Amino acid sequence: MAGRISVREVDRLLKENLQLAPAIDCPLNKSAGRVLRENLVADRDLPPYDRIMMDGYAVRGAELNQGAIRIKGQLVAGEPHRELDGEPGSALEVMTGAILPKGVDTVIPYEDTVRDGDRLTLCAKARTGQFVHRKGSDFRAGAILVQMGSIMRAVEAGIAASCGYATVQVSQRPRITVFGTGDELVEVGARPAPHQVRRSNPSAIEHALAMASFHAGRIGHLLDNPQKEEERLRDTMNNSDLVIISGAVSKGKLDWIPAALDRSGTRIFHGVAQKPGGPMGLWITDSGCRVFALPGNPVSTLAGTFRYVIPYLRLQQGSRERAARKVILSQDFTTNGNLTFFLPVVLDPAGRALPRPVNNSGDFARLAGTDGFAELPEGSTQWPAGSAVDFYPWKT
Repeated sequence: MAGRISVREVDRLLKENLQLAPAIDCPLNKSAGRVLRENLVADRDLPPYDRIMMDGYAVRGAELNQGAIRIKGQLVAGEPHRELDGEPGSALEVMTGAILPKGVDTVIPYEDTVRDGDRLTLCAKARTGQFVHRKGSDFRAGAILVQMGSIMRAVEAGIAASCGYATVQVSQRPRITVFGTGDELVEVGARPAPHQVRRSNPSAIEHALAMASFHAGRIGHLLDNPQKEEERLRDTMNNSDLVIISGAVSKGKLDWIPAALDRSGTRIFHGVAQKPGGPMGLWITDSGCRVFALPGNPVSTLAGTFRYVIPYLRLQQGSRERAARKVILSQDFTTNGNLTFFLPVVLDPAGRALPRPVNNSGDFARLAGTDGFAELPEGSTQWPAGSAVDFYPWKT
């Protein structure tokens, strides 16, 4: 395809045409996997009090070497602040998580003591101040604990809950539609005739999105009949934030998608100097919908989804940009230097990438067992073992 642009130019154009999602308030227990649009800030010192770190006895460090100590009571987590009386040689039995009583500064674990009634004898060396988690020693009130752009996972949710965030501000999820195309495709559960194949690409795209915490609200199919289908496509784009189309995007007589998209909006690019997936493109409709048009061969669809669509969605949600992981090729490999090549690989335990090329972009079954693909940039034909290259995993 004439006029193909480089992979790097695609990356630039995607960022240049990025539209950040609106921010919304979301209940904390519904925020898993979503992108924060605010900083999470400590509402008080952490810990908020001098916290006891071991079950045992709270004593005065200055009295550690004065012989037997008398136990004057018990303090458990959740009780208000207590004070040890001023009598020399006194102690309080304490539990992990309790507030350090006023007047003491050291905790002796049970296992370092011998108790006889209310008398306590130390049987191991101790140091003043041990097993006390001091107020504010982790963070002071007002400190940023989680930065905007972080993904809400278990750690972030725990921090948010501890700081009183019943709701968090996150990015609104995009309305995503996925279309397969082609008269030769039948439902997954159908028995295909000799001239037919089952619709696999929409399922692959849907799973890729789901594993990246995105939901395709609609999965559809477009026939090779633009007179009947173009209006339906246009209506869908008017009610979607992002549409992914697999197939009918090249230069064949039945590849009607590019012309239809041109009539509905602006072509950002069409044709990339890469293999597989050269005929892919991006359009922005008059309604603001972003449309990724991917070639219909399954390997091309998968490569385009993982290399471009999912990274774009993450940036659209406000997530911080992720640099691609580097891997080391374990074998020599030769490519066409005029194209960026997406090479399926298997990673060994040391993280080296073993090439597992497919026969062609329709040979998607050969991807089973691979871990992702290495990106071999245009400009070089020889990639010797030991070359460091970018890696894009199938598991996002």
